[in-house]
Amino acid sequence: MIFLNSLTNEQVLLLVVFPIGLIFGFVSFCFVIYLKMKWLKLVEDEIDRGYYSFSSNIFSAGVGVSRYALIFQFDWQAKRCNRLKERDKIPKEIQRLFILSHIFLLIGLVIAFGAALLHSFIFNR
Repeated sequence: MIFLNSLTNEQVLLLVVFPIGLIFGFVSFCFVIYLKMKWLKLVEDEIDRGYYSFSSNIFSAGVGVSRYALIFQFDWQAKRCNRLKERDKIPKEIQRLFILSHIFLLIGLVIAFGAALLHSFIFNR
């Protein structure tokens, strides 16, 4: 308790906000593991006809989930990759899981790095 009394308001804010960003990132990582185990192989086979293999390990699964989330989320990205027709073969519930994982990752990154940048550039003048 003595430790918290010696902190400024900005430091307490950082100690609250930064872990929230990390929690969002952890939830996104859990989504990637779930999607890799359950749905990523199906999506690879339907959209890319097995040409890409993102389900081989967790690192490439993160890239694959991000790639497919962009294809599911934006029409222009699906057109750019020539995957607009193949995208409709995947059920909407699975598409939403990929998109949700990507959104959690982006929110977590913005919160965590935003809090760290705020602390280093604004509060430490």
